[in-house]
Amino acid sequence: MTNKILIINFEEIYLKGKNQNIFIKQLVRNLKRKLANYKAYLSFSKAHGGSYFIEIVKEIPDDVLQEIIFKVKNTPGITGFYVADTTGVSMEEIVEKSVAHAQQYIDEFESFAVIAKRINKSVPFSSLDIARRVGSEIHEKLGKKVDLTHPDFKLHIKVRGKYTLIYSKIIPGIGGLPVGTSGKAIAMLSGGIDSPAATFMAMNRGLHITAAHFHSVPKTSPQSIEKVKMLVKKLTDFQGQIKLYLIPVLDIQQAIAKHTDSRLRLILLRRIMLQIGEKLATIEKAKALVTGDSLGQVASQTLENMKATEEATDMLVIRPLVALDKKFIIETAQKIGTYKISILPHDDACSLFTPKSPETKAQLKYVKEQYAKLDIENLINEALQKAETVLITDTDNIPESLS
Repeated sequence: MTNKILIINFEEIYLKGKNQNIFIKQLVRNLKRKLANYKAYLSFSKAHGGSYFIEIVKEIPDDVLQEIIFKVKNTPGITGFYVADTTGVSMEEIVEKSVAHAQQYIDEFESFAVIAKRINKSVPFSSLDIARRVGSEIHEKLGKKVDLTHPDFKLHIKVRGKYTLIYSKIIPGIGGLPVGTSGKAIAMLSGGIDSPAATFMAMNRGLHITAAHFHSVPKTSPQSIEKVKMLVKKLTDFQGQIKLYLIPVLDIQQAIAKHTDSRLRLILLRRIMLQIGEKLATIEKAKALVTGDSLGQVASQTLENMKATEEATDMLVIRPLVALDKKFIIETAQKIGTYKISILPHDDACSLFTPKSPETKAQLKYVKEQYAKLDIENLINEALQKAETVLITDTDNIPESLS
């Protein structure tokens, strides 16, 4: 036993009232799956208010601890977490462990504050008594000064039932809701900046994602597919594993080019993509489609064109980025680690197919007239028959380069 506990906080889950238990159980399932390779070090305990406790039962090498921290930090539903030292509830034990804890970070601070909370009211001293005694010992033994206003270092002490928690480094999580608590969705994933950011945002609101990528190989380079696999691998940091459908649409593009108004190419292609997504949703028992549309960003993402596209499906289409500007989307992509992959040069199905003068305000009636010229059912069925599936996990070894 190491006398250490990993304590995970979940503010939004704590607000779920009577349904709180459902969200906690899903969060724990997700954590157990992500931390399966480290189970020799960890023992999952139980929830306490707005926190969940994981006991550290075996000394963890620092590099392994950093791996665990990375996985916990990137688990939707967690707002913050910390590794706490534990000790008994006598003043002597609390002081000794507190000074030892502060000693670990002695080179990182000159001023400090002690924040004590006595949850166990049966001990014969107050929260203020703890703060004063511990503060005095740290000042005397470590030579640091007390600063209650702007300290370099904050030492937290919580006296619970039969033990005391002592901690200082609170690591922020990504918040949101546990993946799986909001159902399943199909994410339409390109190789660009927007759709991976939208996929992450959907995951972070509790959606379990299956990804669909549409490609035009051999007209486009096979490297476009490898790039998407790299993006999906990065997104597994948050979900653990993701099924990826790779769907060829070159035959569909050629049929659209041959039989319809060139100005509507992208709108007609996107309509078919949504219908394919709807078929995948039936297979995967998903209830929504997720796209990277951002209002007004490109010709296909005007209000008129989004309406003309969405009309092709009865599925709920979720657009997490719809009202966000490009700067915010780029910052999100940088935060989650997809940006550097997204900006690698590639040719995708849509850019290859963009007309010289795309329609920006499509009339639904005319779009449907043009759509009717295509053998939609056969085109969709043939694309699905040729589709490949890949299951990508957070432990897969996928190169982070196209070279």
